[in-house]
Amino acid sequence: MSVDPTTGHSALAGALAVAVHDAAGAAVGGVPTVFGGGAARTIDAVQGFQSNAGHVVGHLPDPRSDLAAASIGGTAYVVGGFDGAALTPDVLATTDGSHFRTVGRLAQGVRYAAVAPVGHSLWVIGGQTGTAESATGTEVDLIQRLDTETGAATVVGHLPHRLAHAMAFVLGGQLYLAGGRTAGGPLTDVLAISPGGAATAAGTLPGPRADAGVAVLGDTAWLMGGETTGPLAALASVVTMSRA
Repeated sequence: MSVDPTTGHSALAGALAVAVHDAAGAAVGGVPTVFGGGAARTIDAVQGFQSNAGHVVGHLPDPRSDLAAASIGGTAYVVGGFDGAALTPDVLATTDGSHFRTVGRLAQGVRYAAVAPVGHSLWVIGGQTGTAESATGTEVDLIQRLDTETGAATVVGHLPHRLAHAMAFVLGGQLYLAGGRTAGGPLTDVLAISPGGAATAAGTLPGPRADAGVAVLGDTAWLMGGETTGPLAALASVVTMSRA
């Protein structure tokens, strides 16, 4: 889907080569790229999206779904997830979508975490540790930070409550966490995360939202689609957030 930020108009932009859910996306050399995901099973395909179509451009070292991805400079990082049987704490880096190297391991492996880059670090917030089909009840309150230059990963703070499926983004140098779900249900909370790992209330979404796509353009974050309680409660709306 493409969204015009000036009008809010959305349109179908094309189709992937392999249909997937619970995948992750990041730019690789300026190309929108989709990593892994679930189909009939967890897969390892890496798909680049060009000319309104997805093309398989490589493969992860192992199948991975429920993962996250983020770009720092010309490098894309694949974070956490699930290989179909166990959590995958390895953090991978790629500059072409077909060759990967391991840059570190999370202090705690998680799936459905929120991830955002700040400087040369990846912030990995919340997530679930359960490996069953429904992992509700295994949410964590961890705020993890991984230094991509040294590979060191540490728990730097804790959220006010355990959650997963949230969205992380940076506006004006400030890291935010929006929405997500706890074992009790979906959230509208927006938290600001300090460089030291402290989480403080920063606002609320207009309604509960989890698993949305996130893009930041200038001083505005766009939260696109997502769901509330699961795939049967999908959202078609787009929410924008700006710093006051």
